[in-house]
Amino acid sequence: MDILTIILIVLSSVLGLLALVLLVRYLGLRTELRAFREQINEIRTTDREQPIKVASFGAPSVELAREINLLVEELRTVANRSAEEERRVRTIMAGVSHDFRTPLTAADGYLQMSEDLLQGLLRGSGSGTAVKSAADAREAADSQGITELQYAVDTEGNDVVDPRRLQELSELRDYLKIVTKRVRYLKALSDEFFEVTYLDAKKELPLEPVRFDTVLSEVILGQYDWMQERRIDMRMDIPEEQMTVRGDRHYLERILENLFSNARKYTKSFLEVRVERKDSGITLFMQNDMDSAMQIDPAHIFEPFYRAKDRSGPGTGLGLYVVKELSKAMHFRIEGKAEGENFEISLCMQPYSDRKDSLS
Repeated sequence: MDILTIILIVLSSVLGLLALVLLVRYLGLRTELRAFREQINEIRTTDREQPIKVASFGAPSVELAREINLLVEELRTVANRSAEEERRVRTIMAGVSHDFRTPLTAADGYLQMSEDLLQGLLRGSGSGTAVKSAADAREAADSQGITELQYAVDTEGNDVVDPRRLQELSELRDYLKIVTKRVRYLKALSDEFFEVTYLDAKKELPLEPVRFDTVLSEVILGQYDWMQERRIDMRMDIPEEQMTVRGDRHYLERILENLFSNARKYTKSFLEVRVERKDSGITLFMQNDMDSAMQIDPAHIFEPFYRAKDRSGPGTGLGLYVVKELSKAMHFRIEGKAEGENFEISLCMQPYSDRKDSLS
């Protein structure tokens, strides 16, 4: 064997060994990068707090892992600081909302008292009949022919308020009704806003066993007047048994009240309330028909300030948004769908243990 052949064999062996080393190194880097990716994905999608680990002790891998761990720690610190700041801001907003609705409640009370006082003055004016509007007052003034005197004397010598003054009082009452309506709208808006901000400000809502059947019955009884007035066909399919869910009584009651309030705004002729109990949960279904001119997008009904198209009337647009937020806090599932002129909302609640708990 000549020297050239030996040199070629040696070179081939060296190149082969070098290729093998490079292949092993390449496969190792791929494995290391895959491990990095999996650990980063775990940090991003879970609550993992452990730093990224390396399988090899090569300087580049160790430095890369160190830099990634420092970056993750800085991002976690920023996220925690941001979450704490958000909770602080929401706590302040909840306090401001509470302080905002307190004078509105007082103002609403004083406006109602003023309206009742004006109504009493109009009824006790000596005209013999209650004055319902400024037009009534003007008609009374024209019929009695009184245009200048503030007071007149009837046949028995009693003072009678000038119908012109009655007209002024009636107009004042109409203005008070407008102001009262606006104040009550602001109060409803502040109440909804307070519920959401107060809930967001709390880190965790304590849950306990709540008698869903009792709360539902109490809320349904409160709907009797408006359904009778509008002759709504009320259809109920509710099991006559104890149904206990895991939640908060106040917030569960608020959810149901908001659902019925929403139905009151949209229902045309019937409202169906159905409850199904299964091992997986207790589900409330509420279905109603609505005017064909109304258009509801189920994808947006739980967004704040969403209102159906072609709908007029009072409302803050926050009712169903509050329902969604309260449901999420109690781990309920809320969904809505619209088919033709029918609209349905389903609320799925977690059942509580069947053991006998003491319930409020």
